[in-house]
Amino acid sequence: FGGPHTASVGMIGKSLHSTFDKSIIYNESKKRTGAFEFRGEDGITVEFWFKADNLSGMKNIFDVSGSHAGQIKLEQQDDNLKLVMASGSATPFEPVYEEIITDTEWNYYAISVISSSSGLLSKAYKNGQLFAHHEQTNHIPHILPTAGGLNMRIGVDWADSANRLVGSLDEFRYWKTERTSEEIFNNWFIALGGGTNKYDSNVALGCYLKFNEGITGIDSIDKNVLDYSGRINNGII
Repeated sequence: FGGPHTASVGMIGKSLHSTFDKSIIYNESKKRTGAFEFRGEDGITVEFWFKADNLSGMKNIFDVSGSHAGQIKLEQQDDNLKLVMASGSATPFEPVYEEIITDTEWNYYAISVISSSSGLLSKAYKNGQLFAHHEQTNHIPHILPTAGGLNMRIGVDWADSANRLVGSLDEFRYWKTERTSEEIFNNWFIALGGGTNKYDSNVALGCYLKFNEGITGIDSIDKNVLDYSGRINNGII
């Protein structure tokens, strides 16, 4: 659910690293905050490998939402990718990256967004290379958790009703910062390390799903997807 998380009991008098499996630090000055938020001055980046089943129809890649908090959503629309960012009464930011999906093979995609004095700037990457950029003059200063938190669903919209994803995803990363072109090019084909409570490593990495758990045949085990960011945002299939 985006964190941060705390243990219900047993934390008093203990060091944070000894309770890491049940809690994480919250520290805004070090960007140790909720996993799926958007702060305009920091931006966001979403990276993933995707193998489309076909190039027709509308299908959801991921959807971040929460009660009165706003929305961050990415969709496959035929051979395009469309991003939707909305918050309050602000004009939604809805860039379309046209014809970025050209086949039904594995490809790497990354979408970044950051706010500037002139508006919102988004960049799309494919297999490590800059593919397109969009700029819009309206502003969305932030999308932050409210009392209900900011939660993410992958492969379906938040209502869990329509436009389910058909295809395959791997190495899904959600960053609470705009990744530079150099960072994306240097890391699109390799695994990354996560963060911890003890070291300020990759604190902007809000969620990192490798989908490497394997299959045991036991549903209660196989339904769990581990978050390798260090923020304990494990998923459930």
